[in-house]
Amino acid sequence: MEEKTINIMDLVMLAWRKLWIIAIAAVLCAALAFGYCKFCVTPSYSATASILVTNGAVTTSYAETTDKISGSDISASLYLSYTVVDILNTPDIYMELAEELGEKNYQSLRGGFSVSRRSEDTLFIDITYSSTDMNKATSVVNKFAQVACDYIPGFIPSAKANVVSTAVNASQTYPRTTMTTAVVGLLGAAIAFIVLFAMESMNHAIKGEEDFTQSFDVPLLGAVPDFENVDNGGYRKNKGRGGYGSGY
Repeated sequence: MEEKTINIMDLVMLAWRKLWIIAIAAVLCAALAFGYCKFCVTPSYSATASILVTNGAVTTSYAETTDKISGSDISASLYLSYTVVDILNTPDIYMELAEELGEKNYQSLRGGFSVSRRSEDTLFIDITYSSTDMNKATSVVNKFAQVACDYIPGFIPSAKANVVSTAVNASQTYPRTTMTTAVVGLLGAAIAFIVLFAMESMNHAIKGEEDFTQSFDVPLLGAVPDFENVDNGGYRKNKGRGGYGSGY
């Protein structure tokens, strides 16, 4: 007995025959994922504000711009931004922010913040705050940017810090409802197909001449009858082939 070989066409035909099962599995999984994201998960929102910090020689407004800005001033400001990020991650500024906002627990407030440079070759520092309250995310991050501009010169007197962009609104960062629904739907379809393929592979019944020739390395001397109907006399009629065969 030969093992059946699997080719792409067999998989395509299996998927086509069982398309309705695969579609139902995909829709059910997608619906469950959508319902979970909408009704069982508390959404999280993030808002971002940006500040610009320089070493003092590089100005932050057109009115103060000098005719010449040296490359060393730019380089010094770039290196300064690393220190500023470290300063904005210290506990003291969050204690001050909590006092400004009337919050009792500064540590929980600190846990919602992310402070980082926008890129390696920029003076911009982005401050992001995440909260389950959309309005709170916006107001808190804007307040932090203001506090930071007053807080930084206390450590580096020559530094100049200005808010260059404030958060207007917060965007939902969790859950990603659309993406999650699509991914879970595709996963459901894939799992359904794998289960159907496994069931098909374990079914070794001979359904016709093609299955016989693929399963056995012996010549086929005659056609395999296709018995479908049984008459009242106890015989099966060979539909489309002519003749009669015993029903036993």
